[in-house]
Amino acid sequence: MTFPDEWGADGGDGGPTESKLVPLSMQSNEALLIKTLLARSCPSARLSRVQRVQNKMLWREYADYRDKSLVHICAGGDVNEMLLFHGTAERAATDVLAHQNGLDPRFSNGGFYGQGIYLAEDPSYPIGGRYAHRISGSGGSRVQLLIVKAALGSQQEMGQRISAETRAMRMPDVRVEGPPRLLYNSVRGGPHRPFVSGGGENGCDASIVHVVYESRQMYPAYVIEVEMEMGAEVVAAVRAMGVAAVAAALRAHGSVSRVALAACGRLGRLCAEVRNKQAAADAGAIEAIVAAMQAHPQVADVQQNGCCAMANVCCGTDAAGLARKQRAADAGAFEAIVAALQAHPQDAGVQQQGCLALGNVCSGTDAAGLARNQRAADAGAIEVVVAALQVHPQVAVVQQNGCGAMANVCLGSDAAAIARKQRAADAGAIEAIVVALQAHPQVAVVQQNGCQAMANVCSGSDAAALARIQRAADAGGIEVAVAALQAHPQVAVVQQSGCRAMFNVCFGSDAAARARRQRAVTVGATEAVAGAMQAHPGDAAVQRRGQRLRDLLA
Repeated sequence: MTFPDEWGADGGDGGPTESKLVPLSMQSNEALLIKTLLARSCPSARLSRVQRVQNKMLWREYADYRDKSLVHICAGGDVNEMLLFHGTAERAATDVLAHQNGLDPRFSNGGFYGQGIYLAEDPSYPIGGRYAHRISGSGGSRVQLLIVKAALGSQQEMGQRISAETRAMRMPDVRVEGPPRLLYNSVRGGPHRPFVSGGGENGCDASIVHVVYESRQMYPAYVIEVEMEMGAEVVAAVRAMGVAAVAAALRAHGSVSRVALAACGRLGRLCAEVRNKQAAADAGAIEAIVAAMQAHPQVADVQQNGCCAMANVCCGTDAAGLARKQRAADAGAFEAIVAALQAHPQDAGVQQQGCLALGNVCSGTDAAGLARNQRAADAGAIEVVVAALQVHPQVAVVQQNGCGAMANVCLGSDAAAIARKQRAADAGAIEAIVVALQAHPQVAVVQQNGCQAMANVCSGSDAAALARIQRAADAGGIEVAVAALQAHPQVAVVQQSGCRAMFNVCFGSDAAARARRQRAVTVGATEAVAGAMQAHPGDAAVQRRGQRLRDLLA
């Protein structure tokens, strides 16, 4: 029997059956090769230790099968030998190597392709999937992997196909019906991500995987230890995690910008689904998002993803939804969101998501909701929303979210709300809202939110309110409200908001108010409101607001 040359004469001085671990220099040819393999998908990883496995019995079984059996039954005599990565999970590699068969498929818990040993071409797969053994005391930043020499032979190509049938596999399918009847020697699938079928095109933890169903096709060649830059393996794992796990990762590693970015992005996507919102809050996601945003104020992508996640978690008007909004406010969400908007005024993505988050956390008409509106204003929300509208007039989603946030912050009729309305007008909100409505006449949500914002800012009957109303008329508020009604006759919410905005801008009893009403009639307001009421006979809000406006204009 010939052993590998690097083992030394007669296979070195190891025993006949046990594994001997031989430490290698980081400058040895073997270590340099492993560094190259590692760098393919884990460029931030540092190879800190390499031990060669010298087990004469396992090598004999492997080499005999490869050279005396497999070579005669695989297509073209190609044994297809590769070096691949395998994670031993909670068990240290030395414990696995103590078994007489080394890697034994009988201990497998199964997977995409049944009960076999799963080997990855890229180390990011076992590391990102947390299959790699975490070395105690390293905080998860140091992992141990096996590098396995595998004679794969003729492979059954599975691509990204996963089914109940593939998960039940105990051996590959038939390659040649014969005689002699030959099976494939192993399975090749992917690219897959850990726990996720497919996704190899956009997952940093993705890899082609090979599944082997016989111990003698594998030889555990090296035990390696890898120092991961903190966050790299967490980022990879986050992409496949559920809500609670992502929140936990963000709480634990949110100080690392890449983790904050990945986790906030994942939470934003997950919490777009209603069923995940409360689970995220229960897992501490709201506080973790705020902390991540506070930790990385100058990283625009973290701020954008954080605002998106906050907006989605805090969406909802039921009791649970209102409780989440209050929890966000108590955690400092307003201050974090306003800081994001102030720090990145030219970034449309941050402005879009920040305005949405402000609007969602503010929404609510009860006493707690009005208190949140005031807290948002105290944090500077009014000014940053006006700035967003002014800086990005052609970005429809910024305009719709900005107008929505302004409508919510300026809701109410008490003294504090009246002060917020005036503060908005002083900041230029009225003109910015009119510009939004003029710039996006065919975008129904912009029209709805813009009319709602104008109605809220212009509500009131005192001298200051009448001055705001006249200011809206002078800016073109009457014409844009009529245009909104005319452009979206079948959209009930636009008709509701448009009628309300028109009523507020035309309100009053002095000569200026009469002139505003005449101006509204001249540009078609009477016909527009009649059309609204005809188009939505069963909508109580349209009927009520429409009739009030008709009475005012008569």
